[in-house]
Amino acid sequence: MNTQVSHITNFMHQWAPPGIKMSYDNVGLLLGDPKASVSRILVCLDVTEEVVNEALRKKCELIVSHHPLIFKKISSINPTDEQGRIIYKMIRNNISLLSAHTNLDAALDGVSFVLANNLGLDNLQFLDKAYNISRKISLTTDYEDTEAVLKLLNYYSAEEAHFYEVDGRKNGQKNFEAIIDQHYVSQLRNALEKEGLLKKGSFQEMEMSTPTNNFGMGVLGYYPDEGIAMEEFLHLVCRALDIPSLRYSGRADRIKKVAVCGGAGVFLKDKAIKSGADAFVTADIKYHDYFIERSNFLLVDAGHYESEFPVVEAIRKELSEAFEHLQVDATENVTNPMEIYVTEFKNKNI
Repeated sequence: MNTQVSHITNFMHQWAPPGIKMSYDNVGLLLGDPKASVSRILVCLDVTEEVVNEALRKKCELIVSHHPLIFKKISSINPTDEQGRIIYKMIRNNISLLSAHTNLDAALDGVSFVLANNLGLDNLQFLDKAYNISRKISLTTDYEDTEAVLKLLNYYSAEEAHFYEVDGRKNGQKNFEAIIDQHYVSQLRNALEKEGLLKKGSFQEMEMSTPTNNFGMGVLGYYPDEGIAMEEFLHLVCRALDIPSLRYSGRADRIKKVAVCGGAGVFLKDKAIKSGADAFVTADIKYHDYFIERSNFLLVDAGHYESEFPVVEAIRKELSEAFEHLQVDATENVTNPMEIYVTEFKNKNI
């Protein structure tokens, strides 16, 4: 069976559609030929030179990463800097790169669900259920080439695009409707204006009334019975994520209802508090965010790499089960750029 890069891409996009990514993000097939054959895949959090060398050693044709190697626009590709060396080496050795970042953060059974499972939480649900990225757009135009308009809508990933004649209007005006991701709306509007298809007042954007249940941010889960003591919970987080220490603020007598968000998720702190969670586990918390107005609430910074790395094994498992004939490996490299020093004595100067 000839498995191509496109088959892996399609599978990952079914799990975490590119359309649910944050507007600033860069996901999908970032390097490589979609038609290239794949027999072995390497899964990682970050694409480093060591990871690429591992892929070469294991003869992997595809790397699937969480963090995208190409995030901002690049003006050149040459081996004079780290990013250039990595891209240069991957292209020369025909290694493709597929990344699922914020789209996997927002997906069902994505990054935060994996973290919640690792912490032993039950009855999982999205913390932020109002992840409403879909918009319904309506365009009225007298442009005769309907196929050209539909083609433009489809170019911006519009779904259910269709048109109908507008009753009672002159000049054969037609109304086009479609569902499109929010971050494409302004780009579509600009394209319509550039092509002369948009008249003042003829373009409307409407928020969908019912948010999807398949996408969201963060996860809520529960421990059984009366939950666990705070010290036991902190110890559990360290053991589950294999870390010697963590940062936290606040206190809670018992931890039963827990909110989590893998990676930089402190923007969900208020959501976690309003949900009634006893604790919120995330990463990259800034100093002032550690101050908590609510009593009996625990805020935990478990580390960016540490809170996201479990998704590597989850991706490996999903791909292995979907493509049984392929060899899928989780990277052996620890790509966390941060190191932790735990002293054996207490510093009395602070």
